[in-house]
Amino acid sequence: MGKKKKAKEAALLSLYRRSPVTNNILIDIALDRYLDFFHEWDNAAYKKRDVNPELAEFLDICSEDIPMNRQFDIHFHIKNIALDSDKEKLILASYSNYYNALKKLEDRKVKRIARFSMILFIIALVFIFLYILSNSKMQGQLLPRVLIEGLIIGGWVFMWEALHMLFFDILEPFKRKRELERFLKAKITFSSEIEKGD
Repeated sequence: MGKKKKAKEAALLSLYRRSPVTNNILIDIALDRYLDFFHEWDNAAYKKRDVNPELAEFLDICSEDIPMNRQFDIHFHIKNIALDSDKEKLILASYSNYYNALKKLEDRKVKRIARFSMILFIIALVFIFLYILSNSKMQGQLLPRVLIEGLIIGGWVFMWEALHMLFFDILEPFKRKRELERFLKAKITFSSEIEKGD
């Protein structure tokens, strides 16, 4: 199984070039013009504009191809337009703002899951404590006995939910945070080639 996984990773990585500068995997993207980087429906200032959703989706697919222990860089090739350092700075600022905003959302998600699981854990402890307290006082009566057993069952249900959230539900946002950190570490370069007419 390990050999198949390594062979699959090697096949996927063979689709990408290596950066001559950093030796990282290089994601190549061709743009017809600088504006193609941005979301066409977003009229905010360029530094705050969203990344084109198709481009963001393509970058996510490439990120899934590349193992998490490997860093990648991104290279934009602008077709038939001379390089423009001002536009490149706007793209870099927009890219950084976009992925920082996504990372903040994941940070909030992690905190929300952790906080909610702690609340459930406290409720579980209260139920278990009430069970222990009530169990010693009410012996032999059927209706109170059923209610007391309900406390212990409720306590364990809340405890399980708290532990499930803390150890399982939180894994996906943590993984996404790592992916977004990798996007933020990526070195972004630009190139252009103007075709000469006949």
